Amino acid sequence: MNKRLLVMLAVLAFAAAPVFTQSSSSPKFDVTSVQVSARTAPGLRGGVLRGNRYELRNATMLDLIRTAYDVPAQRVTGGPNWLEWNRFDIAGLAPSGTQPAVLREMLKALLVERFGLKVREDSTTTPGFALKVGPGTPKLKASTAAANCQGQGRPEPSGILAQHLTCTGTTMAALAEQLPRVAGAYFPGAQPVVDETGLAGAFDFELVWMARAFLAQAGADGIPLEKGLADLGLRLEPKEMKTTGIVVDAVNAEFTPNPPDLAKRMPAPPPPEFEVAEVKPSALDAQGPRVQILPSGQINASKVPLNLMVGVAWDLPNEQYVVGPKWLESTNFELIARAFTGQNNANIQVDEDILRQMLRALIVDRFKMKYHMEDRPMTAYVLTADKPKMTASDPSKRTRCVQGAAPAAANRALAQQPRQFTCTNVTMKQFGELIPQFAGAYTQVAVLDKTGLDGGFDFTLSFAGAGQAQNRPATGAAPGAAASDPNGALSLWDAINSQLGLKAEEQKRPQPVLVIDSISEKPGDN
Repeated sequence: MNKRLLVMLAVLAFAAAPVFTQSSSSPKFDVTSVQVSARTAPGLRGGVLRGNRYELRNATMLDLIRTAYDVPAQRVTGGPNWLEWNRFDIAGLAPSGTQPAVLREMLKALLVERFGLKVREDSTTTPGFALKVGPGTPKLKASTAAANCQGQGRPEPSGILAQHLTCTGTTMAALAEQLPRVAGAYFPGAQPVVDETGLAGAFDFELVWMARAFLAQAGADGIPLEKGLADLGLRLEPKEMKTTGIVVDAVNAEFTPNPPDLAKRMPAPPPPEFEVAEVKPSALDAQGPRVQILPSGQINASKVPLNLMVGVAWDLPNEQYVVGPKWLESTNFELIARAFTGQNNANIQVDEDILRQMLRALIVDRFKMKYHMEDRPMTAYVLTADKPKMTASDPSKRTRCVQGAAPAAANRALAQQPRQFTCTNVTMKQFGELIPQFAGAYTQVAVLDKTGLDGGFDFTLSFAGAGQAQNRPATGAAPGAAASDPNGALSLWDAINSQLGLKAEEQKRPQPVLVIDSISEKPGDN
């Protein structure tokens, strides 16, 4: 749910780059646990000390290293090809109140002891952009107002949402720093931007652009970021930047075993529950469906059918994976729940996994629900080879897919297709697993590899969102869903065929489904 960019400033050494080591006096967790993560979807969880327990779940080794050394991911180089693919769940016990900087030192020690991590500091180059003055006179108003920028989405006359960043008293250096955060899809891999406008002082201005995902739908009325900057008399130019980074010299995929008395020394925490929760049937005139999830762990839901709540709580692909009485689809409910109460609850961050567990416990308790999981035939996609057009990869490259064009092509004219992913050293099995993660509107079930293609491949895939171009209904979509693309935008499935030389075909295959054995239509007392 949350995206983070950590920035490190370092001074290049004149001699050989130092190797990071852990001394005997370095702080360490009292006891640690390491497991292979059961999840494959991206998204680091945890990273906050709760009581005396620190957890990082669903973390790649790159996630663990960038967290431990407090650097952005693009400044971690070297390492084996699985650095961004294999996922781990780690936990450690530390004294309550341990500061984040100390926790990072403890995490470093864990990586050295359990994974044999060896890293060093070295200079590196990273692709980025320079913010420069474009042709003509900049349309910026000199200002002495307090520095402030506010973002807001507003529909254009075409009906497509545009982003408006209204700034007062803002320097060009501050604007350059903000761009990758507010318009991330235009800066693949969170590429940095530096100010090279030569404009001194602060300014008032309004920058307007559309998210890349909306450009195909907007057609000629689209406002890419490049145009929004040009309207202010500014432009972006690719730039290779020298910086200090972390080089991974060695790390093991096989970690050392957990201690045999782990369950005794680190007992599992009690199942999380909402401290305060109210569930009731929706009024007939209620507005919705609407679901709001706040970072503090509060959930506000209005006019939401219970099968949707169950699907969210159990992280199911869609409501069709919930089997139960028909009223689950038609009876709507209101939900107000808080994970934590008290004066400081707004400062407590609750991650997605914890919220799902809380919602599960609430549904089971209030609706007296009994259920089981079983495999049933469900519609899914299979990937086959047609006339493959992908390039065989160097097997030493990291396995990864990142949003955006390859860095070398980052300054080319914006592609007609608003969604673009560049993959390196990705096998077809891995590609099938990745598809629901970057194109969930088309299918939320992994695509089964039946291409017969061995090894990893390098390729770029460009396509439009399912609401903009869809020559086939998304898996689980209602019959009769739109099957044409009036604006010429390319669907995911057509892109896979025309750009990669592969075919995706629907079939039935066993998938885990939640079957409700019994449930009360009326929730218990709040």
